[in-house]
Amino acid sequence: MSKYIEIAQALERVVHKYIKSEDIKRYYGTDILLTRKEIHTIQLIGQYPQIGIVDLAERQGVTKGATSQMVKKLVEKGLVTKKQSPSSEAEICLELTELGQKAFKGHDDYHTSIGRKWKQILDQMSEYDLQVLVQFINSVERMLDAENIKGEDKI
Repeated sequence: MSKYIEIAQALERVVHKYIKSEDIKRYYGTDILLTRKEIHTIQLIGQYPQIGIVDLAERQGVTKGATSQMVKKLVEKGLVTKKQSPSSEAEICLELTELGQKAFKGHDDYHTSIGRKWKQILDQMSEYDLQVLVQFINSVERMLDAENIKGEDKI
């Protein structure tokens, strides 16, 4: 049972550090400070040109309202434009501005740099250890998904 507690506490520390880092602002190839949520929205718009709000929200795993608010911020910062969808007059599609494209590229460069650090860590692990790690992460994700579906449990 002590290994369970040690692992659970380590995971909790990592999750809390990740959540804290969500609001840290960085420059990604522009002179505009962006949070992780903002740059990941830019990343998806760059990956899926002319993406709509609903599709973007689904890909991010957040509500349409939260996505609309984020897009509004990015439009105000000059990183994203809204246009009428070519497939429907009722829908809008999103595209990156030239500045948004710079941020998209800067984010890619950032990931290349971070990727090298991840590679150094993962290269120290055996193929078997990597498989166990992936299996563990997938199992934890399924457990969390099941808990979120059930809602509040009485202990």
